[in-house]
Amino acid sequence: MSGNAVTIRRRSLFAAAPLPLLASMPAARAHAGDEGGQVIAFVTDVHVNPEASPDKTARARATADALVKLDPDLVIHGGDLTEHGSADELRAWTGMFPESFLSRVHHVPGNHEAAWIVDNYAAYRAEIGPLHHSIDLDDLHVVFTNPSIHQQGVADYSPEELSWLREDLAKAKGRPILVVGHHVLALTPNQIRNADKVLDLFTEYGVNAFLCGHIHSERDNVVNGMTELTGVSNGDTPGYYLLTRHRTTDSDLLEVERVDIADPTRPEFEPGRRQLPPIDLAPGDRNRLQPEQASVSIDGDQLQVAVTLRSDVEVALVQAAVMGPTLGSGNVDNYTELTSDGTDWSTTLDLTDVPAGQNRVFIRVTGTPVVANTGGDLWHTTIHFEAPGFTPAWTTRLRGSVTAALVQDGDLVISASTSGHVLAVRNEKRRARRVWTALIGPVHNDPAALADRHQIFLPSADHHVYALDSRTGDLLWRTDLGAPVMSDLATATIDDASVVLALAVDTLFCVDSDSGSILWRQELAGISTGPALCDGEQIYLGLSDGCVWSFDAHTGEPGWSVDQSGGRTDSYRTLIYGPWQGRRAPLPGDAVLAGSTDLLRAVRRSDGEVIWERNEPFGVCPAPRMRGERILAVSEVGRVMMLDPDTGDSDFELDTIPYQKNADFLFRGSEMILTGAGGLVALVDLDARTSRVLGQLAPDYVFSSPALSADESHYIVATMGGELRSYPLP
Repeated sequence: MSGNAVTIRRRSLFAAAPLPLLASMPAARAHAGDEGGQVIAFVTDVHVNPEASPDKTARARATADALVKLDPDLVIHGGDLTEHGSADELRAWTGMFPESFLSRVHHVPGNHEAAWIVDNYAAYRAEIGPLHHSIDLDDLHVVFTNPSIHQQGVADYSPEELSWLREDLAKAKGRPILVVGHHVLALTPNQIRNADKVLDLFTEYGVNAFLCGHIHSERDNVVNGMTELTGVSNGDTPGYYLLTRHRTTDSDLLEVERVDIADPTRPEFEPGRRQLPPIDLAPGDRNRLQPEQASVSIDGDQLQVAVTLRSDVEVALVQAAVMGPTLGSGNVDNYTELTSDGTDWSTTLDLTDVPAGQNRVFIRVTGTPVVANTGGDLWHTTIHFEAPGFTPAWTTRLRGSVTAALVQDGDLVISASTSGHVLAVRNEKRRARRVWTALIGPVHNDPAALADRHQIFLPSADHHVYALDSRTGDLLWRTDLGAPVMSDLATATIDDASVVLALAVDTLFCVDSDSGSILWRQELAGISTGPALCDGEQIYLGLSDGCVWSFDAHTGEPGWSVDQSGGRTDSYRTLIYGPWQGRRAPLPGDAVLAGSTDLLRAVRRSDGEVIWERNEPFGVCPAPRMRGERILAVSEVGRVMMLDPDTGDSDFELDTIPYQKNADFLFRGSEMILTGAGGLVALVDLDARTSRVLGQLAPDYVFSSPALSADESHYIVATMGGELRSYPLP
């Protein structure tokens, strides 16, 4: 399915539905309003997992039965259909409905369909359908969006998604529009990193409502004239939201009810239904609270905020807050009230603890009650500003998003995007000189390189590994591995031959680096995102079965395995807490280091025997490495540690910036440069044992490992939004 709009005329898709279902419709169905009024059911976060979550699965089945009995025109699911996105879980959910009913059930993927899979949503597309699409229910336009990120739990609307969304909304402008996404958009702006862009887009095209889930609790707000309805998790409380369209000559409303059904796992639970405020679909002055002007200016360590409102609008409150770099905390709650002088409002915000670089200020206008059909009760505006002291020397852009690590060859820095755009630039202080570009398949994970041979190898979701000449971008070879290559690549020397180690879902491949020929392949006991670690004799890899494995480097035959799941037994928790995303590092002598979500272990290379372990989160953090005679490691929470390789004891620990996810650290002499997923950059002096924040990169996520310019004067980094930037270092 391509993601094009599908037109649904009332009842036309559902002629195959058994007629007795119509007679069993509850009272809410009968008062749908005028002839042709739509009935929609909204459910979210069912978290189906028959193996590990029988209660959630039972609640999902009870809800599916209730939805079939309800017989609505449309069923909307707001994401997290499953626990970890497997085809079996997806089929378990769709199998709860009659085949004739499934055509009216539409979904969006959630983070549980994205974070713990490596096959580019292949299972979701096969079992559910497109990652984004839209439908028409008579004149009502319903848009299903996808802000999820491959192998990440956080959310971001990619440039491609925003482009599609703008085009789709433009076709429906002036008609009632519902949009569905998984993560909360307007009132928890930490959840979607570029939420302000999306909210502005929805405001521009007059979106009436945004339906979402993710936080497992109910919220119902009107923001920028748009109702944001966040549903409770069906995995916790079975039921649905009933949206019944009711039109008169004076109004056009979606009446909203929460319907709790009997919980098959809790006989004491009492079903019930309650009314929520309706969703206004009628045209009207829905932008009445929008400021005529909103601006900020920096004055020393203070931020001056000025807002001008319309003269005909009464407001209860105007507030402002600077959003810090913290991710995942949910709400921003440090709002300051503005004072008014007629229609002009102002305040001063303290910037003392705000990092240099790109930041954001949120402005909220709260309205007073107004007559029907005049719009919302809250307006949210985001203004970007730059605190001095951390400004890029240059910026250039790639098509698509960038999550893969940067690769260097001499003075060239090479980046690759999710659109398959590969770009090599040369840092020239105040500009980026584009040396070459290439177009390949989508790249989500880290390339590998052989700098002495001027070769760069890139994994692609189009099933191929590509080898390019890193000086010219010329294609040297490409090899089809038969499945999406969604792992980090690694290079190694085996029997004096240079090879590339790659994973295509659950198969490990050893590929000749000169020709691209497959030397051997080995089916694995689970999936992995690599990179594989090879010492010439053995290959070490963490898998989704919860174990770290060794494989014979010459043949791929499995050797020992050691359980690193922390005693978890079901496949879901074994996966999410296991070592399949963790990175491994060689230690002196007969030892290798392996990390997982809550454990760091040193094991013997010869037999997998555990030498020592530390309870630290190392699932997706930078790869540890030897620094002199000590292990330098950084946990996911940003704790820098120097460890004794024989015992795991720490010489010192230093807390620095949090959210260390995927991006490796850099060295410049005794200094280490750390990049947080939220865009914070820190400089750690390993001799002085101090840490200081250099600045804040961008409002986009940063998962790509950065690079240093050849003369180490500039820090070069790629953002999730597809920007490649160079910052001068102190």
